[in-house]
Amino acid sequence: MSTPGALLKVAGLSVSYGRIEAVRGIDLEVGAGEFVGIIGSNGAGKTSALRAIAGVLAPAAGTVTFDGQALTGLPSHAIVGRGLAMVPEGRLIFADQTVEDNLELGAYTRVGKDDAGVRQDMDRVLGLFPRLRERYAQLAGSLSGGEQQMLAIARGLLSRPKLLVVDELSLGLAPKILETLFPVLVDLNRQGLSILLVEQMASYALQVTRRTYVMENGRILMHGPSAELAGDQRVLDAYLGRQGRH
Repeated sequence: MSTPGALLKVAGLSVSYGRIEAVRGIDLEVGAGEFVGIIGSNGAGKTSALRAIAGVLAPAAGTVTFDGQALTGLPSHAIVGRGLAMVPEGRLIFADQTVEDNLELGAYTRVGKDDAGVRQDMDRVLGLFPRLRERYAQLAGSLSGGEQQMLAIARGLLSRPKLLVVDELSLGLAPKILETLFPVLVDLNRQGLSILLVEQMASYALQVTRRTYVMENGRILMHGPSAELAGDQRVLDAYLGRQGRH
């Protein structure tokens, strides 16, 4: 399935840790304005793929093209400057810095170049997550897990990305928090932001994304419209059975 005018194109991407091949020649695309998911079990290679796309890991093979330009081999900070920002698994906020500091660090590629825009975006993300406004001067390490995930998303948005890559949004969070966070991503996508979401909780991912790739053992097993995959018996048996009983 090819996406006309794809913003992100990944071709033949492989990632290895020594002799262990975590990602095995995958192809995927995200079109401008799309909300695309990657689902799969633990160890499927989802996070390794995202880290290679974002420049955190060097791929063993393959190419990553973003907005018509090659990203392969670029450091992660340069990729952020091109318009691709990642919300990492585990959030990785700066616990000993304030909420304000964390947000400002998200905008580091724009400081001195677009200060008015940064102030505008700061106000926008605080509007998305009012709890962060209330805790603006607090150390980020004192926030709850849900608030830290809000901060990680807001920090990513401060780079004003064309594509926001979100790795395991639901990790360690209660369903009540997820019912707040997923609608924010949906609204951001409706406003035109392209999103690539890796999510182990397949039921959530298939509800909010337009298309989904299913990964297993480092490979793409299948992909297609999320609504169709949600009714596919293989997906139901492998990823939705346990969640479907709750």
